[in-house]
Parts: sequence; C-alpha cells; structure tokens
Amino acid sequence: MQSAMTRQIENGFEARKITQINQEFLLGIFTYSQFKKWSKPTERLIVGYEEELVDQDEFFKDKPLIKPVYNSQIQRKTNNSKVENIADFLIRDNYSMFPTNIIVAVPAIVIDKIEEISNDSVSISLNEIVFQEIEKENGDVFLTIIDGQHRIKGIERAIQKLQDIIGLELDPLERKKYSDKLNKILELELVVSFFLDPPLEYQAMIFSTINKTQTKVPENLVYSLFGLTNLDSPQKTALEVVLALNGIEKSPFFGRVKLVGNSYKRGELIPLSQATMVKSILFLICRGQKEAELERWKKRTEMRDENQRLIFRDFYRTNEDKNITRVIFLYFSAVREVFLNEDGQSYWDLGSTDKINLLQTNVSYQAFMRLLVDIFISGHREEIFKKEFYLALLKKITVDFQDPENKYPFTSKTIKLLYEDMKSQIFID
Repeated sequence: MQSAMTRQIENGFEARKITQINQEFLLGIFTYSQFKKWSKPTERLIVGYEEELVDQDEFFKDKPLIKPVYNSQIQRKTNNSKVENIADFLIRDNYSMFPTNIIVAVPAIVIDKIEEISNDSVSISLNEIVFQEIEKENGDVFLTIIDGQHRIKGIERAIQKLQDIIGLELDPLERKKYSDKLNKILELELVVSFFLDPPLEYQAMIFSTINKTQTKVPENLVYSLFGLTNLDSPQKTALEVVLALNGIEKSPFFGRVKLVGNSYKRGELIPLSQATMVKSILFLICRGQKEAELERWKKRTEMRDENQRLIFRDFYRTNEDKNITRVIFLYFSAVREVFLNEDGQSYWDLGSTDKINLLQTNVSYQAFMRLLVDIFISGHREEIFKKEFYLALLKKITVDFQDPENKYPFTSKTIKLLYEDMKSQIFID
C-alpha cells in the first residue's frame, strides 16, 4: 500500500525528512500491517550492540551476527488496564483514531543503506535480521518504540479480541461486522516519527518531553463537546439534564453550575462545576467511565443491567430523560427546604451564612447524590416523583451544616463520611 507521503519497501521503508529548530528526524505513514513487520512493543531495554561471526546458521553464514546488549535492571512494563481500554476503544468506538505520532528509534547498526530519493525524502534499507527477529515470539526488537507502546499493544489486543470473537459461532451479519472491523484495524494508518541512532539519553529526553508537556483536556470541555453532537448518548443526556437544572429559574441549581464558555466575575461563588454534575448523573446511568465510553454507541433499548444502584438507567433506556431532571429537581428542592439556619434561611442558598458552609460545597453535593440512590431504591415509583417523600426522610438528618466543630472538612474523604452519617440517620436498623 502506498501513502501520499511515504511507502513501504521490501527491506525497509521510505520516509520524509523533517527539521524542527536544530533537530532532524524522519516521518512516515504506514498501516499497522506494515509497521508490525519491523517493530513491536518490548519490555527489554537495549543499551548497546555486539557483533560476532557465526557459521553454523545457514541464514547468517559468513555474516556478522548483531546481538543486542540489554539492561537487566530496567523493563518497560505496560499498563494492562490502559491496553484493554485502548483495545475496547478501537473495537467499540466508530470514531476511534490515533492522530499523534508513534516514535521509533532506528539503530545505525541495522541500517544497510540510506538513499536520497529527493530533497526531502530518503529510503532506509534495513538488515535482514530486523525482519527475522521480529517474527520470533521472543526475538530481538531492533527498531524500538520510544513513545506509543500502549497504542501498539492496544492494537494487538484489539486484533486478538476480534479474532476470538470471529472464532465463535456467529450469524453471518455479526461475523461480517467483526471481520470488517478487524480489517480496518489491520489497515489502520499510523503516523511514525523515526530517530536515527539516537543515544539512550536522547531517547529518554524525547519520551520525557512528550509526556511532561502534554496537557490533559479538562473534563468540563470534554463533556461540553457532547452537547455539540446530534448523536444520542448517556453523556449527552447527562449534560442536557445539568443544563436544564441550571437554567430553570425555580430549580435549586439555577445559576449554581459553572458552565464551560460562560464568563464569571472574579471571586464569584459558583459552587458546582459542570463536569462534577455531569459525572454524578452519568455514573447513575452507566457503571463508570469505561462503560460509559462503550455504551455511547449502544441503542438505548440494548442497555440492560440488573444493578439497581444505577437508578437513572431505566429512565435513559426508556427515553424518559425528563424524569432524571424531575427526580434531581424534587430531591434537592427538598434538601433546600429542610436544612435552615437560625433565621430560617436555607443553608443551601448562597449568602445565607457569612462564609461558605458545608451544604454549599461540591463535597455535600456528592454525598447527597450517593444518598439519593438509597432513598430512590427505598421508594415506590409514585413516591419518587413527590417532594413530600424526600422531605419526610431528609427531616431525620441532624447534621449541622455550619459545622462549628469542623467535623466535615471540605475534602474528598468527607464525601463518604457525610454520606454514611446521613444514611445511618435515615435508615436506622
């Protein structure tokens, strides 16, 4: 297969020369099927090479055998959980892709020839030993991956999973679906940067620079992007519920959520972030982030689960998204009414106390969302849509939200403590 930029050749590859400031490297585009002919993930770290003449092997007869020298103290372990996530991403997500470069070190000792093709392109011919060893289960990997091992391992794992699925008894349509996905992954195009004979210290510098300078995308922005798509998903539903609760004037959350893209005055108190609320709702539809990513491609009717603590799952599955908004609205309206200060003002309302109190924090919100699950499960369907149901149970709670003894500091540990205290007061054994 020939790319617009580069192409694979029988004993190597062609690549384009790239110069950035004072550094030069090569850039190529290859399918995974091409890439795996000369590189793959390895835990072993090569620190040097030895050459020795051998005559007992027909293939290497009268040729120097290149032997890597490994550092026995250092291993490049991969994170199995991360690999599985990448594999599932490739299999389940119709928009899966790897736009960032795989970075590969090419030692000079295995380069047989470098030819100039044009002013900006070269052809690299590799020693036969590169291809011979890559075919072996525990062979030497000469073209080592500096950055991108998890992505390549994820591709390998996805291929293995798909092959296992295809080996099962499937109806023809299912078999075709998984076979098509397998072929797409095998022909997945990878952007590859090659560094020729980089010293070990330089490889470490490249890896460190790439991984230290990458900025994690804020969750608030990630969840906001679901609002821009027409595709139905639990993430989109959770975001729409948050936007509705923040926008309804009579809602206890009116103007209380810090939304992405809105401008706020410096020092203005906005208790909850958009991401915090979206996740709290999303994880009552799906079992965690990984499941949420997989299930955004499912039809609603396919989302069955016996876990009763996913209290909003059935609402989502049966297209009753408004009931999610309704339950949260009624429940937190009851929270707002029950917990009052000495002047009869709700601790929930901003400005009801001289300084921010426990009920106005993210900590309290998350504890009350956990409590909602237990309250919801304890009620009948007709009860969960009545504010009186929540009022009767919440009035059993005796927490002082001004917290003069500082029993509940504003930390993540307090979420569990506050939740368990409130739950024990409502559901007395």
